[in-house]
Amino acid sequence: MRVRPLLYLTAFVAAILGATASYLALSVPNDLRADALLKQARKDLTDGNDEKARESLSKVVLQYPRTDAAAAATVALSSLAKKERDELARAVAHLRTQNEQQSRLIADLQQSVTAVKNAPPKVVTVQAPAPKPPAKKATPKKKTPPKKKTTPKKRRR
Repeated sequence: MRVRPLLYLTAFVAAILGATASYLALSVPNDLRADALLKQARKDLTDGNDEKARESLSKVVLQYPRTDAAAAATVALSSLAKKERDELARAVAHLRTQNEQQSRLIADLQQSVTAVKNAPPKVVTVQAPAPKPPAKKATPKKKTPPKKKTTPKKRRR
């Protein structure tokens, strides 16, 4: 009778050892793959390739959800999202200041145009220039015809 509880205990211990061995056999490669993906994502983040890093981190979370790397990937994804939100908030604030400056400039220009439009017309008196005394016409010099070369006439004897 003592043999039966011993068999049960041995079977129970063997089942626990088998479950532990199968868990380790199945989870360790997953942990290694997840860690490799996480390292690649960190390298992408340091290189400035946020989109590729986000894809790697999402892959870790989706494919290996019960690993330590998945927890680290979740934290990295949330910090990446916070960084992007902060950058977007800075960009929106900059655009708002530009918009306000341009609105002020447009309002000033509209006031200038309205002031010019509503100003009374200015009377401008233009004086005609004094007449110039008649100028003497310069007569062109006549060209003197070239002198004819005369050949001495022969005298008649």
